[in-house]
Amino acid sequence: MAQWRIRVVVPDGPGGHQALTAALAQVPCSELQVGPAGSDEAGLTGDVVVELREEDSLGDLLRTLHEISPQVFISRVGAAEAEPADGRKVRVRKLRRTAGIAG
Repeated sequence: MAQWRIRVVVPDGPGGHQALTAALAQVPCSELQVGPAGSDEAGLTGDVVVELREEDSLGDLLRTLHEISPQVFISRVGAAEAEPADGRKVRVRKLRRTAGIAG
């Protein structure tokens, strides 16, 4: 089974928390944590880990969450880093600031 870490920003108050709980009721999940969103955002942030079998649809869950909020972030839990076929390491470097873009 694949595990996915999902973060969603929902409206502040009991309505947002209830909508998130109802959306997550359709899948096995653990580690639901709800707290205040970042300082520049209004609402609550819900962090959850869901476990989906192959026949379960991640797309359906994401559509449901996007009905609650446009801010849905997802990553795979424990996903192995992809290595090139020839075994060489991929070199990663920081991006530099470009004129006119603050970073």
